[in-house]
Amino acid sequence: MKPKPLLISLVLAALVGVTAPALAQPKETPLVASTINGPSEILKKGSNTWVKAKLRDEVAEGDGARALAGGRFVLRTTSGHAIRMAQLTQIFLSEAPAAVSASDRAVRVKQDGGWIWVAVLPLSVTRTAIEVEAGPVTVAARSGGTGIRASADGSVLVRVFHGLALARSSGEGAKWERTVKAGEELLVPATGTPGANRPITKEESEAGWIRWNEGQDIAGYGMPEPK
Repeated sequence: MKPKPLLISLVLAALVGVTAPALAQPKETPLVASTINGPSEILKKGSNTWVKAKLRDEVAEGDGARALAGGRFVLRTTSGHAIRMAQLTQIFLSEAPAAVSASDRAVRVKQDGGWIWVAVLPLSVTRTAIEVEAGPVTVAARSGGTGIRASADGSVLVRVFHGLALARSSGEGAKWERTVKAGEELLVPATGTPGANRPITKEESEAGWIRWNEGQDIAGYGMPEPK
């Protein structure tokens, strides 16, 4: 007896359903320019010329983005996570290593100076949403709001205002890894192992940038105000 067409269709649909979840997960890139306050630019992969950024411009793996003096530039991922750049900040989107699994959707960023704020949607704590390499440290933002500031002396200050981040050593040298929780900061020297986590310090010169980001997090993600 020949199999009925309907039965064949149902079997095929079931087989597709088994493999579809792994294949159907959309990539988080390209990022999209969602907010531009002041002079900001994009560098496309293979080009040597920075061009003025426009709303809804796409930034793909291998591309660069930067906020110039007086600018603030926000890029958003496919699912809604955000990378916010303060003035005089430059980043490049790295390509995923060949060895990563198909389910790894982390956005990998290389930060070349300045200060960024990574805002990750709640309930993302079980996996890394955005990973930032900033000199001596690589920061995996799991949830909430994480600030990463690179200083001229090569040190990097990691602050977790909401949620959770994992910090680890970059490149050669001593290997270390640290969990940074909400309300904590970690000062990573240019070389060597960082000291212990400490409560977030406040600097008056940064107050405006922090308030702006906290307002964005509360309005867009429902995150609680830091205490």
